[in-house]
Amino acid sequence: MNATPSGSAAWLRGILQLTTLLLAVLYLSACAEMGGGHRNLKPLQPLAIPAEPASLNAHPANGAIWQDGTNVSLFSDNRANRVGDLITVLIQENSSASNNTNTAINTSDSLSAALTNFFGITPAFGSVAGKAFSPSMGATSGQKYGGTGATTQSNTFTATLEATVVRVMGNGNLVIEGSKEVMLNGGHEFIRVAGVVRAADVTPQNTVYSTQIADARVEYSGDGTIYSAARMPWLARFFLSLWPF
Repeated sequence: MNATPSGSAAWLRGILQLTTLLLAVLYLSACAEMGGGHRNLKPLQPLAIPAEPASLNAHPANGAIWQDGTNVSLFSDNRANRVGDLITVLIQENSSASNNTNTAINTSDSLSAALTNFFGITPAFGSVAGKAFSPSMGATSGQKYGGTGATTQSNTFTATLEATVVRVMGNGNLVIEGSKEVMLNGGHEFIRVAGVVRAADVTPQNTVYSTQIADARVEYSGDGTIYSAARMPWLARFFLSLWPF
């Protein structure tokens, strides 16, 4: 049964409308993908604060002029010394390591045995090529192995971030913790640092080098398309873990 001309025209109009609708959806999706990073900006929220300083109004109203924890000296600097104070950490990590190995093994063995006289009689068992055959044996073996290996590693990490004093130890050392999050080209980069700082190592500018932090943990990581591209696929990692060589 053939379709009527009016039916063919309606079918063609339906195909054109569907195609137009699909193109419109694709166009809107592309626009949202291109401009979504700027149109859908959400208010920035600070990272979690490791520790908050004690409120100055938390002291008892006992009428005393002197209140512990609120003293300000005219001759001292503004270095961090209380919980909640901020301190600038200058991360300058430079590490390098190298290792060379050389192994050489050389062994040789020799074994010989012969029966040339038995109670004054020279034993012989037939002849080979006109010569008497006497029972004797000999064996030699040798083994040689040589191996060399070398490895070199170098790392450099430089950054600056603010850390918070989360605890003051009994000897005056400061336990600090800080983090920073930066978004670049659709990927997030995270910098975190934690450790113990000696109060005497804090400079008058309220800074301290990461090399002066005890029990330090310095972390630099990230996510996004760049880090995903540099990461080995999970199936390749699975087969690589099973490969014995």
